[in-house]
Amino acid sequence: MSFSEFFFLSLIQGITEFLPISSSAHLILYAEYFGSSKQGITVDVFAHFGTLVAVLIYFRKDLANIFRTYQIKELNGLGNCLIIATLPILITGFIFRDFVEIYLRNQNVIIFSTIFFGLLLLLLESFKKDRDLNELNWKDSLIIGCFQIFALLPGASRSAVTIMGAFYLGFKNTTALKISFLLAIPTLCFIFIGENLAINFQYEIGFTNLILISLISFLTAFFTIHFFLKLVDKIGFLPFVFYRLLLGLLLFFI
Repeated sequence: MSFSEFFFLSLIQGITEFLPISSSAHLILYAEYFGSSKQGITVDVFAHFGTLVAVLIYFRKDLANIFRTYQIKELNGLGNCLIIATLPILITGFIFRDFVEIYLRNQNVIIFSTIFFGLLLLLLESFKKDRDLNELNWKDSLIIGCFQIFALLPGASRSAVTIMGAFYLGFKNTTALKISFLLAIPTLCFIFIGENLAINFQYEIGFTNLILISLISFLTAFFTIHFFLKLVDKIGFLPFVFYRLLLGLLLFFI
C-alpha cells in the first residue's frame, strides 16, 4: 500500500469510528472505489489501535473511577455493565466471523444497512427521555449489547446501534453517547486482539508506518470524540440520518 492509501484509511477510521455513520462501510467503500491495491489487515489493526488509545485517554477519569470502585459482585456497577454489554457481540462475532467476512462485506449490504439503520436511529431518537448514566443497570446493558450485535453488518455502525439501544431504554443524548464511547473500549480491545491473532502478529508494513497509522487514527478520533460530544447536544442526530440516507441512495443509483 502507498502512504496516501494508509493515510486516508487511518483518517477515515479515526473520523467515522465514533460517528453514527459506520467506519467499516466507509473503509470498504474507500478500498473499492479509490484504493489502488488490496487493503491490508495490518492497517485495520493499527487504525483500530489508534482509536482505542483515543477513547482511553479521553475518558481516562471515567475509567479510573470505574477501576477504583469496581466490585465483582455488583452487577449494576458500571464496570460490570460494560462487560455484560460486550458479551453478545463477542460471542456472536466469534461464531459468525467467517460468515460476515465472506457474505456480508459487500455494497448491497452496506446500502441496506446505511438506509435502514439511519431510519431506525431517527425513530428510536423519539424514545429518549432523561435517564442518566447512574441509572444504567445490567439488564439495560444486556439490551444495549444485543443492539451492538447489529454492528457486525457493514453500514450499521457500532456507534449508531449502541446509541439506538440507549435511546430505546430512555437515556438522554449525552448519556447515550457516553455509553457508546465507554462501550467502545472493551469492543475495540477485542477487535485489536482478535485481528492480531488472525494475522499471527505478522505485519506486512514497517514499524514507522505502523506508528503513523496509529497516530493519524488517534488524533482524528480524539478530536472527533471531543467535537461530537459538544455538537450532538445542539443539533441532534438528524444531520447524520440525512447523511446516511444520502450515502445509501447515492450508492444505490451508481
